[in-house]
Amino acid sequence: MRSPAPSALPDLSSLVSEFLPLNRRRLHGDPPLGLRELERWMELRERLERLLGARPPLEASGHSRRRSLRVPADLKARYRAADGLASGPVSDLSEGGLFLATEAPLAPGTPLRLELEDPSGAPTVSVAGRVVWARAADNGGGPAGMGVCFVDLDDDAGAAVATLIEGALARL
Repeated sequence: MRSPAPSALPDLSSLVSEFLPLNRRRLHGDPPLGLRELERWMELRERLERLLGARPPLEASGHSRRRSLRVPADLKARYRAADGLASGPVSDLSEGGLFLATEAPLAPGTPLRLELEDPSGAPTVSVAGRVVWARAADNGGGPAGMGVCFVDLDDDAGAAVATLIEGALARL
């Protein structure tokens, strides 16, 4: 993922500052977002993704299929692979999942139990996931690894993932 241009940084900071409280309210519903606020949240999410260099998959209408912001992350994930315990860096994170860099990605459909460790010292977050797609090292379409979606996040795990996302945004 490429870094935003230096001239975009002040804009990025102000967008993040506006996005975070709306995102918290969207997640927790206290109070729920009104229609205009939800539209603003979607606009901010799309602008942030563009500034961060993300290329969200699009629907036929041209709108993003993603329901949440994907942010660059600096996390380590531990998980059980066929040959025992494995670990790898998480390069991006969203409320719905993550990208886990690994030279030995697991097959799509493989269930995982992930332990996400933030180098800032935040508590380790334990989540269930499932491999959605995998990319081999010799593919040429990006780094080797696997896309993992979170499965059955309870309120505590969802809040912990949201905290990791907010921390990643704060470090931009």
